Amino acid sequence: MRKHYLLLLSLLVGGLSTASAQNYPSLERFGKNRIQYQNFDWKSVRTSNFEIYYYDGGTQIANLTAQYAELEFDRITELLGYTPYNRVKIFLFNSPQELAQSNIGLNAQSGLSTRELDLAKSRVELAFTGDQISFRRQIVHDISMLFVYDMLYGGSLKDALQSSLLLTLPDWFMPGIASYIAEGNSVELDDYMRDVSLTRPVKKPSLLAGIEAERVGHSIWNYIVQKYGRDNVSNILNLTRIIRDEQRSIASTLGIPYSRFLRDWREYYAGMAGVVTQSYKTAADDFQKKVSTDNEKSSLVSLKLSPDNQFIAYSILRDGKFTVEVINTASQKKTTILSGGYRLDGLSSRTSTPLVAWQKGNDLLIMTDELGGTNLYKFTNFEKRPKQEFRRRVNGLEQVIWMDAADDGATLVLSADKNGQNDLYLYNIGRGSSQQLTNDLYDDLYPHFVGRTRQIIFSSNRAADTLGVDKGSYRTVRDQLSLFVKSGNPRELTATRLTDSLGHATQPVATNETTAYYLSDTEGIRNLYRLNTENNVVEQLTALPQSIRLYDLNPNTGGFVYSTLKNGEEYIGYRTKLGLTQNVQAPPTQRATAMSRRTVAAVAKPNTVQADTIPGTAITPTDSRPQTAQAQTEKKSDLMLEPGEVDTDNYEFDADVLKAAEYRQRRSPGLTPSLAITPPRNRRRENITIRGPYPYKGMFTVNDATSSWRIDPIRGFGFAQDVTLTDLLENHVLRAGGFISTTLFNSNLFAEYTNQTHRIDFGARVDRQTLRLDQSGLMQRYRFNRVEVSASYPISVNSRVTVSPFYAITRLIDLNSFTEGDRTADYGGLRGEFVYDNTKMNGMNMLVGTRLKLRFDEYAGLRGSAQGFRRLSLDLRHYQRIHRDFILATRFAFSQSGGAAPKRATLGGMENWIGSDQKERSAKNPLLVPNTLANPVPNDYRDVFFLDFAAPLRGFKQGKLTGNSYMLFNAELRLPLVRYLYRGNITSNFLRNLQLVAFTDIGTAWSGSGPFSQQNSLNTEIVGGGAIPFRAKVTNFKNPFLIGYGAGIRTMLLGYFVKFDYGWGLEDKTVSKPIAYLTLGYDF
Repeated sequence: MRKHYLLLLSLLVGGLSTASAQNYPSLERFGKNRIQYQNFDWKSVRTSNFEIYYYDGGTQIANLTAQYAELEFDRITELLGYTPYNRVKIFLFNSPQELAQSNIGLNAQSGLSTRELDLAKSRVELAFTGDQISFRRQIVHDISMLFVYDMLYGGSLKDALQSSLLLTLPDWFMPGIASYIAEGNSVELDDYMRDVSLTRPVKKPSLLAGIEAERVGHSIWNYIVQKYGRDNVSNILNLTRIIRDEQRSIASTLGIPYSRFLRDWREYYAGMAGVVTQSYKTAADDFQKKVSTDNEKSSLVSLKLSPDNQFIAYSILRDGKFTVEVINTASQKKTTILSGGYRLDGLSSRTSTPLVAWQKGNDLLIMTDELGGTNLYKFTNFEKRPKQEFRRRVNGLEQVIWMDAADDGATLVLSADKNGQNDLYLYNIGRGSSQQLTNDLYDDLYPHFVGRTRQIIFSSNRAADTLGVDKGSYRTVRDQLSLFVKSGNPRELTATRLTDSLGHATQPVATNETTAYYLSDTEGIRNLYRLNTENNVVEQLTALPQSIRLYDLNPNTGGFVYSTLKNGEEYIGYRTKLGLTQNVQAPPTQRATAMSRRTVAAVAKPNTVQADTIPGTAITPTDSRPQTAQAQTEKKSDLMLEPGEVDTDNYEFDADVLKAAEYRQRRSPGLTPSLAITPPRNRRRENITIRGPYPYKGMFTVNDATSSWRIDPIRGFGFAQDVTLTDLLENHVLRAGGFISTTLFNSNLFAEYTNQTHRIDFGARVDRQTLRLDQSGLMQRYRFNRVEVSASYPISVNSRVTVSPFYAITRLIDLNSFTEGDRTADYGGLRGEFVYDNTKMNGMNMLVGTRLKLRFDEYAGLRGSAQGFRRLSLDLRHYQRIHRDFILATRFAFSQSGGAAPKRATLGGMENWIGSDQKERSAKNPLLVPNTLANPVPNDYRDVFFLDFAAPLRGFKQGKLTGNSYMLFNAELRLPLVRYLYRGNITSNFLRNLQLVAFTDIGTAWSGSGPFSQQNSLNTEIVGGGAIPFRAKVTNFKNPFLIGYGAGIRTMLLGYFVKFDYGWGLEDKTVSKPIAYLTLGYDF
């Protein structure tokens, strides 16, 4: 994957994060948060290959996860041709909302995303999706992704770091194979590639990223299996691990040039798409609305049409943020009704809310998951101005994934999850109570009231009609969904089966007890069908060339609204009247035809070992019409055999003989897995042993350990080390580190502990710094110690407020005089911080978004008020994408110190500057210790511990200006040259991170009321005094701001991010000689 090189950030960032009393730009820690709305009591269970961690209410989900994972283990490892060595840790959450509270991955300093960190540490974070079908698919996907990563990169951060230097794969490669193993040749894949082939053919898959790369990668692996056989999957993966080039691996394994392979792949899907466009025609919509744009990908969650066809309500999710909107079908005017949530940056899986449902009188109900709970809203008065009538908390359910309102508006039917089990519930809006209608492991999805009756029609994967008898198990839960109808009486224990589907019959709408409308993928594309329950006649109503994803239908008026895929975007289409009596004839797609053949064979030979068990490739059945399937079965059974004859089209292997042959082939040293004649592709583990539960033990392990070299502007060149230890859940964090100069006399040490278990994060920290002076006749040792406790309140995942009371002490020891006592100063104080960070990592030193830190420090002198001071500081950074990876990075920094003993700030140069002659040779430069700055006590330089270092200001040396306040603005145009010009896979770490930079810096530092005031250190100069008999105050009016400008280059070199800048300085209309800067570090 393209982002593996970000692991190299860990070599330097930790060293640059060494704690210090001085304020350096690189030491500013921003970061995001996780919000804990509840406390979890964690436990664990274990199997042969997995270790599952869960908490209260997740016992059943944990056991199912263990069973599903072990059940699929052999299939996954055999397809990949690789078995991991370590037991995989799975952290299981009861819902996506609770997964968003996880601290896992929050404390990493490596710059990797949570997903990449999980892969590198052989762990999986899972949230129960609300139904067994999608949850099992998610388990397989995430485990497959982890196994492929472990296979190609190694199972640790160290192995991944070493491998990523040599192996860089395109974004389609690993996510694509994981998606294929989980879903196979699915309807969704067929839809997506049909749209891609017809509207935007992909010439170079390596240029894609994100979900597009995963879908295209899915199609590539599916094509390899369909055209060349599944054994070539493991051959390609193993060869890629050896030669570290996926294109050569594919070409060598398949025996054709890679360019020819891509052409054949495009033609394969284009050919299938062309047949569909010729056969499937659709009527024009009254209007269409795009849900997402190219720059803002969104997903439609719920879509409903009002009873009078006047309004369309729908909800949209954009990376954790949701919006509920209503469109007036007459004017097509859109109104935003409700918005909320916060950006998750991919931290959580997609939620099933907000859900919308209309009541009589065009009143809208909205179900949301917010702030750790489920809320029900009601909005009215849409003819004029919508207003909120109420908001109520819905208790007792983990997550609601579908809802419908009764005709009287007093009751909702919910498909909801509780304790890892999806069931139907009746929810009384007035009383706020719910009644459970079903109680088993089978999924009960898409419930809808039948007309004005209390009956409910829904989709389910249950096998029996009688409720409460078969509770279901991991072996009996099917992927197929059939239609059922049930009474709204909780005591009624029967459900009438309406369809006997081998595919997916979903989203039923019933206007009365004899007619139902629903979606089905019988012909390979999910379209709308009509079912007459009296004679079991099924007729197709629509023939859209792309599957319908969501829809709503008013059977009384024919009003029809739906969503589908078009030009890579999801859009909503509306028709005032859909012909509900028509019967459309559409041929099955090529994929549906192939699936039907295998389905019929499976029905005729239920005990046959399947040749392929990938979902959608083996048996991804479609809605079967019983009479057709029965006729085909009877036709095959008409063949009469003589004694001793064998039907070569319909025979079975003996299971014992098959297993013995498999064993001999697997043990034969001369055979590779690809040469096995009959690999055990459908072997199931009969006995899955689950051990536990065991109580969670929060043992600390090393989460991150980094080291680097640092050039301190006062202490000089030295070595920095940083170690972070966390428990498995990363709720408790221990962090320690330090810096020691090459003289071994100057050092910084720190240790801190943070408890992130609760709504408020608590912490404690200890700092110790030392400085030794041995020059100009001085032999002094300085010490600084500081102890603080903190309480941090996360407002959202992007912002937090922190309050930290502290105690600090500075000490001066004069080594020349043993009779003079130590000079000490004690401070008690309070620090307040507000931090905002919504940045996203777009590459090495390539952030997008905004960061802000506002801090106020109050130091009260405990040995005298004259020692007290305060400081207000601001650091605001914004990173704006101009085009693709071309970024404009800006920063504004401000600091002002006041009080009885205000502290100084120094401006100029760059931080971590390698070279000689870095500092401004001025006797008043506080970076030169000793100096001639005025101090209450001569030769007392303890204030150096409170120095504020303002940088970068290129074109000048360090310490150019000094004052109690400073203001600095930086702007950089950052162009990753090779990445920008070449969109393919870049294997060279040097070229991949090569950046060209143009910059400008504007800043000033002063003591006094302001930079433009006549009474400040910039514009006022004292002449005379001392031996001179007169003393004068001279005021000048020069420009207080220094301006630097120039260009630079950045890249990774020997594992370090190295920056070279060449800048000119402009001071009071005079341009100085250019200065070259060679520095280490990121950002500004």
